[in-house]
Amino acid sequence: MQELSSNTDLALRFRNYVILLDRLVREVEEELQQNQSVRNEWSEWHSNWKRAWLSPSNNSPSSNLKERFSVKRRLG
Repeated sequence: MQELSSNTDLALRFRNYVILLDRLVREVEEELQQNQSVRNEWSEWHSNWKRAWLSPSNNSPSSNLKERFSVKRRLG
């Protein structure tokens, strides 16, 4: 009878362990999805910023910033 009780206890512990792992996997998947959306938003912002910064127009407000913060200007 003692052996049956220990097997039942082991089965319950294993079941609880599997439930815990399942919950952790779901939480990690949710977090990864949220992080992916944040990365996509940042990537879009960065590409827009980079495109605006590297655009060749000389009359844009960013051209003044480019000149002001230029590495060549600091070294020259």
